Amino acid sequence: MSAAALGVIAGLLDPVSAADTVQKPVWTLEVSVRRALDTAPEVRVADAQVTVREGGLRQADAWPNPAVELRADQKLGIEDSRGGTDLTQVAISQPLPLWRLTRQRRVAEAQLASEHENRRYQHLLLEQQVAQTYHALQLDAARYALARERRDLMEEIATTRDRLVRYLAPAERGRLGILRAQAAQAIASAEGEYAETAAHLRALLALPAETEPQPTPLVPAISPAPLDTLLARLAGHPGIAGARLEQDAARAGIDAARSQRSADPVLSLFRERDFFGGQRREFGGVTLSVQIPLWNLNNGGVTKAVAETEAARARHDARARDLDARLRKSHLHLNHLIEQAVHHRSEVLEPSARLFALTRKSFATGEVNVLTLVDAHDNYFSARSRYLELLTQQWLEATDLRLAAGQSLLATEAAP
Repeated sequence: MSAAALGVIAGLLDPVSAADTVQKPVWTLEVSVRRALDTAPEVRVADAQVTVREGGLRQADAWPNPAVELRADQKLGIEDSRGGTDLTQVAISQPLPLWRLTRQRRVAEAQLASEHENRRYQHLLLEQQVAQTYHALQLDAARYALARERRDLMEEIATTRDRLVRYLAPAERGRLGILRAQAAQAIASAEGEYAETAAHLRALLALPAETEPQPTPLVPAISPAPLDTLLARLAGHPGIAGARLEQDAARAGIDAARSQRSADPVLSLFRERDFFGGQRREFGGVTLSVQIPLWNLNNGGVTKAVAETEAARARHDARARDLDARLRKSHLHLNHLIEQAVHHRSEVLEPSARLFALTRKSFATGEVNVLTLVDAHDNYFSARSRYLELLTQQWLEATDLRLAAGQSLLATEAAP
């Protein structure tokens, strides 16, 4: 095959034609994710939840405030016949959380650690949402470029055959006209879909309305890490780790509930003035008040804490099960899509490109009729469109795999 023909085929196989390249700022997926993490309200909610737990931890260590009691009465005035009202007692009382604070702190520490993991998980969910929209924009941009390429090819074919078109049958001239009209309709449709997806991405990233994000071209996805490697790291998934820490917090809550069977002991220091031996005297003392858990043993609170622990364990098990199944499915599906795209390119796309290039050349010299051209045209552009869909499905599946494995795009070097 000549070098010229090889050049034509290479141009046909390029997902984005060089003529369609526009000098616009290119938004990579990594930049888009970083932008979303900086602006998304979901991130602010997650940060606020962490702050709530930090406040709970500080409060868990706080001792109860002491109480001061002052007593004034007429007792001394009556005893010594002086009359009037005197300050007869000053007391300071301090509750003593001897066992409660340590158990409260364990609960608060586990809740804070869980909230940190939940925030990481929220980042992964947001990253998945951005990636899905970004890959959809990549597909729409590639389809738009393909539609314009299809129109340009049809214009070129029509121009090449201008001297012979008048000798074609009306039906054949009509078929050429239909192909040109279909190409124009495809451009309008692809342009509308691209504009809608771009608007969605702008809203997701809080970009100004005049910003036109230009995605990177679609390329094949890379093969994922071995399944055993990903499964071995699954225990550290933020979703699973957060659920496990919630379970730890609930379990610590059982001990905290048991420590609340009675109120904290109260230690009091007092100073009193009284009338003894015919004169006013002052004396002090210490009292310790301990509540007797006779009627209220906080059994309801303990039962509630036990039930919350069981619920937290069930949520942890369910999340671990779902992520394990999702990881296995996404890993299998991604490998299948990669193999399918390789086979489609070698067995369908490249042969249809060669056939279309040869058919165009033969049509220009009058060796084949319009029906042969239409058939080659439809086969080629259908193969191109299917290849773009396979590439997009690869990246969407890779996005699901990252979420299931608990991996962030910002921590990896491979990016589309």
